[in-house]
Amino acid sequence: MSFRMNRFTKGSVVLFFIFVAAVMSAGCSPGFVPPGKETSPPVAAPPASSVSGPTNGLKQTNDGGSVTIALTWQGEKGNSLVFNVAMDTHSVDLDQYDLGKLAILRDDNAKEYRPTSWQARPGGHHRTGTLTFPLPDSLSQGQTKSAEIVIRDVSGIQERVLRWEL
Repeated sequence: MSFRMNRFTKGSVVLFFIFVAAVMSAGCSPGFVPPGKETSPPVAAPPASSVSGPTNGLKQTNDGGSVTIALTWQGEKGNSLVFNVAMDTHSVDLDQYDLGKLAILRDDNAKEYRPTSWQARPGGHHRTGTLTFPLPDSLSQGQTKSAEIVIRDVSGIQERVLRWEL
């Protein structure tokens, strides 16, 4: 009978540790909220930009000269208009292209703006970065219907135009 008691005791101890481990695991889970600590659902933040977003999509792409350039509209940040840039190729060293010198922003009144910054790490055949322009008054005041980024002289393509309808 003591054999059965030991067997029962060992089984109880194992079950106890499994139970403790499960409780501790649940308490450490990211979605676990202890009773009495519930919070209200998050409230959506108001848009940070006074510039309305593009109606033809945030991302525009241009292919040519064995290079694909994709710009994604990030919107207004401070007094700037910001774009994420991704350049990809299998045959050209993209580190040679300084978009701070090769890109311009143009509104539908043909007014052009030079970048205030181009931040990108070297990447060889795959390069990403951030291209920032001064925020045109025509955009901040809602007086323009489109904006475009013109990138000149990348991989034999004289001019690439990526356009956003506003």
